[in-house]
Amino acid sequence: MAISVAEYGKSEVQRLASMFRKQNVPCEAFPLFVACLIFLAGCTTAHQDLSALPKNFPPGTVIVSLDTWHAMLAFPVPSQDVPNNGEQEYEEWGYAERAWYVEGRTGLSGIFRALLWPTDGVVEVGRHPTIWAERTPQPPAEVFVLPLEPEQYRNLRVFLESTRLSPTALAGFGGSDFYPSVRSYHLFHTCHQYAAHALQAAGLPLTPALAFNRTMLGWQLGRLP
Repeated sequence: MAISVAEYGKSEVQRLASMFRKQNVPCEAFPLFVACLIFLAGCTTAHQDLSALPKNFPPGTVIVSLDTWHAMLAFPVPSQDVPNNGEQEYEEWGYAERAWYVEGRTGLSGIFRALLWPTDGVVEVGRHPTIWAERTPQPPAEVFVLPLEPEQYRNLRVFLESTRLSPTALAGFGGSDFYPSVRSYHLFHTCHQYAAHALQAAGLPLTPALAFNRTMLGWQLGRLP
């Protein structure tokens, strides 16, 4: 069932207002906080029907999933569970703040920390039977399927590998491993800019500096030829 922008936005503001009251945060700070979230997350769109996606994708394809807050890049790869049957699963790459995703330091203080100053980032690498847009707990989500030339595909993979500070994972859960990131996480380098930098390394005409949020990254992806 589709979720309208108005319905989703109203429910989120109500939830945030309740959280502020429980935390005894001054009411004067609430409008500023909501404005920061809108800037970071962008406007949401109606949940896209994912049933039209093909069961298998050709080699050299990268699939971008954008949900309410997060961006993930997926590569179709042969399934490990049932070898030689032609089925695919997905190797996914993403980027996040270490304190929030790995150490569990969430809540209001975690949001302000991630927004206002650089902190350690983590590179997420996972293998899953479905793409992030199909399993996200934060819909609505949209998907962009990008066929790449062999050289573009190689450049993209090389870039992603270069973003890991170490080959040793800090933690692993939910089918993903989390590695220390070369770059810090902050307002101007979130998962959306990370994805844009990766696709730019593949030769796609994206501007990472303008990929502040889901809407801005999705707008650029939608304009690709």
